[in-house]
Amino acid sequence: MNVVLGSKIPTTRDQDLQSVGGRSAGGAYFEFGAMQHLHQFGVFHLMTGAKTQLCSTNECMNPAAFNTKTRPTWCGDCIDGFTRAGGLEPLEPFAGVRAWRLTECPVCGVRAHYRFEYIQDKNAAGEKVCRGCHWMSWAGLHRTAPWQEFDRATLESLRRGSLEQVAWADRLERFAAYVEEHGFDLVASNAAANSDGPVVTRCRACQKRSVDRISDVGFGCTCSRNTRSTNPAGGTRGRVLLIESDSPGLRWWDSERNDEATLRTVTVAAVRKCHWKCPECGLRFQAKVNDMAAGPTCPDCAARSREDWKRDYERWQITPVADVPELAAAWADEAAPSSVMVAGDGAAPRFRCSQGHYPRISPLTFLEGGCPHCRAAHTVVSGKRWLADTLPEIASQWHPERNGKLTPENVVWDSKRVVWWRAVCCGHEWQESVRDRDKYKRLRCPNCKTILGSLAWHDPGLAAEWAPQNPVTAWQVRPTAATSFAPLWICATDPAHVWRAPLSSRSSGAECPDCREHGKSRVELEHHAAALALLGTARSGVTLRDKAFTSRKTWTADISVDIDGQLLVIEYDGAYWHAAPAKVLVDERKSQDLLAAGYLVVRLREDSLPPLAVADPRYLEIRVYSAAPRPHVVMEGIREWVRGLVSSAR
Repeated sequence: MNVVLGSKIPTTRDQDLQSVGGRSAGGAYFEFGAMQHLHQFGVFHLMTGAKTQLCSTNECMNPAAFNTKTRPTWCGDCIDGFTRAGGLEPLEPFAGVRAWRLTECPVCGVRAHYRFEYIQDKNAAGEKVCRGCHWMSWAGLHRTAPWQEFDRATLESLRRGSLEQVAWADRLERFAAYVEEHGFDLVASNAAANSDGPVVTRCRACQKRSVDRISDVGFGCTCSRNTRSTNPAGGTRGRVLLIESDSPGLRWWDSERNDEATLRTVTVAAVRKCHWKCPECGLRFQAKVNDMAAGPTCPDCAARSREDWKRDYERWQITPVADVPELAAAWADEAAPSSVMVAGDGAAPRFRCSQGHYPRISPLTFLEGGCPHCRAAHTVVSGKRWLADTLPEIASQWHPERNGKLTPENVVWDSKRVVWWRAVCCGHEWQESVRDRDKYKRLRCPNCKTILGSLAWHDPGLAAEWAPQNPVTAWQVRPTAATSFAPLWICATDPAHVWRAPLSSRSSGAECPDCREHGKSRVELEHHAAALALLGTARSGVTLRDKAFTSRKTWTADISVDIDGQLLVIEYDGAYWHAAPAKVLVDERKSQDLLAAGYLVVRLREDSLPPLAVADPRYLEIRVYSAAPRPHVVMEGIREWVRGLVSSAR
């Protein structure tokens, strides 16, 4: 099929779909208490106490095709209407806002996949949604531009045949080879009409059909993109608790007005507003945590500082350069320093710094900041981020012999310099700039099609359980990628254990279902590991029996540690499972039974769980937070408590 330049597609939307007013941004919710109002539309089978999200189009009471909390949502019929209003005919059922949906353009006949969000954006901008029509229109304008010339290869090929033969046989063949090189099959092309006309491609990996200019095909399919989430030079520290940071804002924390749970769990990047107290003037105020963590400021002190600066600036406006010794000593301008004011007249005279630079700069700027050339030189030296420190995975592939004196230690991480690389997996050697290594597909090896930031690089232990039967290797998937298949895993402890689990769950700590300790959450296992490291032979899930038990014959201890013949029992009470009144009673009875048997008892009570009504010197409660577990710190506190009991008993 050839792409044919057609007429413009209509951009006027269906009037019934234009208005989405009268609803909240997240669509309409209706409680089923108003059943009479809903029954008159005859569209719902209601269940008492449930909720249904409705289409955001006025007068449309159909259930929405997807749920959202912050944006409008529509039913399938209205979504199809938006798609047709954009000039496309849907060929597949709607599968989600972010899902690719096959459509056909009735104007040019091109079939391609688009996301509903993309269609909405183009409709709002009044732009053609069909990329076939859009790029054909663009190519027509580009072809008639005065600077447009024939392709050199086309001119050379004219010697071998007619223009039609060249356009269809030679150019189309080159285009097909080019798209195949980048992982596509050529479905259709306008190459016979224009070298910059659109091509319809189908990705060999995900089968998505796209319409692009031939020059854009080289970027590859979106399914093969391996974009990094953060700037490697940005110094991202990950999730850092405010209480464990070195932020100066921690001194401003108002402990009287903020609760302890907030202090223990809030991160330096949190956008919530908390209470602060200025250490200088004592003003109490509210501000976002991330703003105060980055650079704390007091509203009153800042206002006074602005007033002070304003007074100083007015003074500098009537002060000549000759009256300021620092400026007079560096003066190198033809004008008399007594005739130039420090600020206010817009002058940029010449100064001479101690390093021999002669900048033209405002006197006030030179007085406050010094020589700009010296500052820039210092920034260049101190601000450079070398490849070895910033991108260690890429640095590990540096060719040891073919780059001369260049090394990852003296080349910056985003350098445009083209250097040699070598892949250990297959020995492939190639040339590419440092910057291009970390762009677009971000391949670790272009020959093996392995990617940077893969599961195998980040977590070799987990990658060792990646089954060879999976369609791709552990070097070709990211640790938390959403794969089109359910990955198969082989247990490293017992190869007979084989199961399927998503990458995200494995990367989050899910272990072999046949080997893991049933009934134990990850946070409990982390506390058990910390107890094992700090307290000795800690055991998990031990069944305890004693004649002193009155509530039950046996109790299971989350963590138990034998300390010089004295049994220490540590219980972890999660907020979800231990909040009910009945569970509180069980926890109290269990604690009393364990104390009656002569054990030391420690309970780690999560978040806002109420304290238990247990009073005994051998009993300890510690408040822990699910959002910020600190098992080693908790176990260190327990160890000190046990030592105190032992020393007092002596």
